[in-house]
Amino acid sequence: MKKKTLMYALLLPVLLFSISGRVTAQDSSARNYRDTKRSDSLMNVNNEQEAAKSQQRKDSENLSGLKSDKKETKAKAKDAQRVEGEANDAARESKMAYRKEKKAQKAREKADKQTKKAKKARTRSDEN
Repeated sequence: MKKKTLMYALLLPVLLFSISGRVTAQDSSARNYRDTKRSDSLMNVNNEQEAAKSQQRKDSENLSGLKSDKKETKAKAKDAQRVEGEANDAARESKMAYRKEKKAQKAREKADKQTKKAKKARTRSDEN
């Protein structure tokens, strides 16, 4: 009887250990599944954060590019206005020069007519 009791006493912890090992093994697979889910979730969050940072970087690069384009366009517009102003001034000066030349031609024609009249008058007075 003592041997049976002793045998049961030794067998009981071994059985409990083997049963608890299986339970623990089952529990660890469930734990691994939860840990995997958690790590997948964390990776998804990290990927989303990286994508957001990447998009923000692209947006800032686009914004800086647009700002430089705006500056270039503004400089070109200012230059175009300057050129237009110079062209207007040149056109105005040309118009004024044309008018002065026309007046000068009229004055020369008038002077020519007067000299012809004076010449005719001299020739008449010389004849008389």
